[in-house]
Amino acid sequence: MLRGTGAAKAGKTGATKPRKRGSQGWVPNHHGAWAMLVVPWVLGFVHVVRHGGDALSSLLMLVVWFLGYFTFFATSQWLKSRFKPRFFPAVRTYAVATAVLGVALLWLRPQWWSWALVFAPLVTLSLWLAWRRRDRSLLSGMSTVAAASMVPLVLGSDGLWPWTVAPEVVGISLVCFGYFFGTVLYVKTLIRERGSNGWVIASVLWHVACVALAFALPGTMPRIAVASFFAIMAVRAWLVPWWGPLSGRTVTAKTAGLGEFAATAALMAVLLIL
Repeated sequence: MLRGTGAAKAGKTGATKPRKRGSQGWVPNHHGAWAMLVVPWVLGFVHVVRHGGDALSSLLMLVVWFLGYFTFFATSQWLKSRFKPRFFPAVRTYAVATAVLGVALLWLRPQWWSWALVFAPLVTLSLWLAWRRRDRSLLSGMSTVAAASMVPLVLGSDGLWPWTVAPEVVGISLVCFGYFFGTVLYVKTLIRERGSNGWVIASVLWHVACVALAFALPGTMPRIAVASFFAIMAVRAWLVPWWGPLSGRTVTAKTAGLGEFAATAALMAVLLIL
């Protein structure tokens, strides 16, 4: 009787929709991470090319960097799920690909191995937070932003020692960290922590601090332009939450994403053109 009733209902309403398969970890769904992956590398790569550096190893690092992120994402999902088998094929495939190309990269630039001493603790911390299902926490955001922001340092170096990184490259990494961590705070005020005055204050203060620190950047960088950029970001960090969640209006993830796209483009214009 139950089956007959179900068939009759299906006949009236049409074919039932197939159930969506759960994620298997192959494609990252953290859309905000793409800019954080690409922008620091682009800024570091441009500096390398402008100063006659090794473009080939920098290009190979981009591939390893992306594969490493795919491995990190799949592993995070695997840990969060408490080792559900459906995630392991992605973990295994991406890990093997990252290891193979990573060895090729170290064959080209063996001195870069020392950066693993810096990246490994950050990745370990982020994976541990994923295991604890706190991958959306502020600490997790800080660790992933720190890792991404150090990519220009790797591209512009001969390893951790001897220290060969130009002051301008250090400045680029600091600006990337200031912007992308500010983005973590700002987006929280619109989505997960919307309506919280405390998060808005923290976001605004962070961007104001970046304005002040912009004047401490190396003289070869456009300090006034960077300070002006962060000043605009500070105004945005106050104005958008005030107009939106703090006034009872919703700012959708799509709207926030479009705003981040424009801000990221402006940052690249400041650092690459001015």
